[in-house]
Amino acid sequence: MLPDQRIQHLAGDELDATLARSPGVVWLHFNARVSQARDWIASCEHLPETSRRFLLEHDDRKRIEQAPDSLLGVISDIRHDFDLDFDPEHVSSLRFHVDRQCLISTRQQPCSTADQLRTELKQGRHFDSTANLLIHLFESQVAQLDEITARVRGLLDGIEDGVLAGRMRGQHAQLGGIRRLAVRLNHHFGPEHRMLQRLCRRPPEWFGDTDSAALQDAAEEFGELVEDLAETQERAKLLQEELAARLAEQTNNNLYILSLFTAMLLPPSLVAGIFGMNVVGVPGVQDGNPTAFWWVVLGMAAVSGLVLLLLLYWRRLL
Repeated sequence: MLPDQRIQHLAGDELDATLARSPGVVWLHFNARVSQARDWIASCEHLPETSRRFLLEHDDRKRIEQAPDSLLGVISDIRHDFDLDFDPEHVSSLRFHVDRQCLISTRQQPCSTADQLRTELKQGRHFDSTANLLIHLFESQVAQLDEITARVRGLLDGIEDGVLAGRMRGQHAQLGGIRRLAVRLNHHFGPEHRMLQRLCRRPPEWFGDTDSAALQDAAEEFGELVEDLAETQERAKLLQEELAARLAEQTNNNLYILSLFTAMLLPPSLVAGIFGMNVVGVPGVQDGNPTAFWWVVLGMAAVSGLVLLLLLYWRRLL
């Protein structure tokens, strides 16, 4: 990015010469799985030895470290194929070294933030400083996380409406997935909010006042999104508890109805068992009275009705 706001694309053999004499802002982004990229980083004279080792490490702990004339950091990034059915592989890490002149970043997996920045540069967007370029990466993270949070909130709204309307089939599994998603996103992006807060308190000396203010805004937006993730997690937990309570109430109602039928059928079962005994002297069998059967049926119905009335009466008292 030249001072006249032209964007110059660099070939592989132009990198060292550009870093040595470029008057503008340089951004170099490498796939750390490519051996040529790793070899160039390992031999780059513009980078201190600490930065070269840092860019080639595999430690994905999120952090931002201040060196004498540069910043080193590892931040989380979301892949293009990110889905609400969370897969840990959908969150990748972006490592960077940034100083007054250049921003050099590496990744092991595709990063949507870096791809978005490359697209904007191809469309002619210009950044007048590396600090502005780095802050734009943070702002892109905020925009992507805000989009995901909005999708999760919309899904929670639909689940809540379904629970209130009595549609509870399959909702418990969805709520569990949303809670895991919120927890893992908070795990990945929560530390970055704290890192940005520390960086705002002690920005590098080559950050201007405008850059410091923009960094503060990005940190505040990050904090709001982290709070939204925590709120989403708590809301999903409350919906799970509400769903569990409604399912328990529905189960209790079903058991109560089953107990009513059991109590109603118990007296007829007892009478049927008595009259089914194959012994001499059972009433209505030996004398051949044709109305005996109907008297037994009427008696069983009367006893069942009496039991039902008693159960309903006791339920009203309770």
